[in-house]
Amino acid sequence: QARETVAIFDGSPLGKIEVFGPQAGDVVDYNSYQTISTLKPGRIRYGFMLTEAGVIYDDGVVSKLADDHYVVSCSSGHVAGVVLRLEEWRQDRFDPGRVFVHNRTPHWATLTATGPRAKRLVAALSLGVDLDDAALPHMAAAAGMFEGGPARVARVSFTGDRSYEISVPASKAPALWRAMNEAGRALDAVLMGSEALLLLRAEKGFIIAGKDTDGTTMPQDLGITGPRDRRQGEFVGKRSLFTDNAMRPDRQQFVGLTVADAGAHAAETVNGRRRSIGYVTSSYASPTLARPVALGLVAGGLGRMGEEISFVHLGETRRATISPPCALDPQRARIDG
Repeated sequence: QARETVAIFDGSPLGKIEVFGPQAGDVVDYNSYQTISTLKPGRIRYGFMLTEAGVIYDDGVVSKLADDHYVVSCSSGHVAGVVLRLEEWRQDRFDPGRVFVHNRTPHWATLTATGPRAKRLVAALSLGVDLDDAALPHMAAAAGMFEGGPARVARVSFTGDRSYEISVPASKAPALWRAMNEAGRALDAVLMGSEALLLLRAEKGFIIAGKDTDGTTMPQDLGITGPRDRRQGEFVGKRSLFTDNAMRPDRQQFVGLTVADAGAHAAETVNGRRRSIGYVTSSYASPTLARPVALGLVAGGLGRMGEEISFVHLGETRRATISPPCALDPQRARIDG
């Protein structure tokens, strides 16, 4: 039903780390695989944070509120780690008197509306934000008000549908929850838990760092090479992306898998012996597509689209076809739906 009407879920544990000061843009750029400072104020960019070995540490979005003020979002389990790495670069590479890092995750509660009726639900909250697509397109943020206090509205999506993240001071969270549920009654809204959210993002081929990546996965293994090839300045992990190991064509790469039912390890037989060439990272039964969807890491997978390979699961051999990770709406029509 979340794909048909609107769903409400709690995104409060996601990191909300504020970086501000004259060198804030330099710090978030150095911390990120993608360049962030070139954004216009009020815009948002998705990207990765890498270890010094070039491995994906976490992913998330960064909002540019002003030239000297950014909000770094990250996975719930990585909040402390991202704060520490930002502090490390702030003190080691930049002038600590010209940039400051403040973990505001406990301060802001974040509730999200996602689905075709999300805009109508958010409009009913009277936040004082222009929700017209021209004023607030996908990957944009705006400041509003809720019950006399500040509110931040970010139009980002982890489901592939039109979505709005509404952040208010934590003390206002119960009131916002009640208001969203009240507005949602007339729209056939549903409450969504984390398992449903994980299914919706898998249909879109969106990764979860540490689940769809492992301790060796680099951005090029996801087919994202632009920053590696074009960025001129330094960023964490840059040099490691060009080692012989990083450039191997048989690296395990992120792909979708079209399957009749779920499997586990991708396998091939060489000289009469079976060996693993990858594995399934996420697998769900999709009610929207009426079939299973799966994601995985397969050796050389990005160059094997359309190839059928074997999977071994509990002693059984199954077959799957390597496909693009996005199984639903590859044209991204739903993001403005």
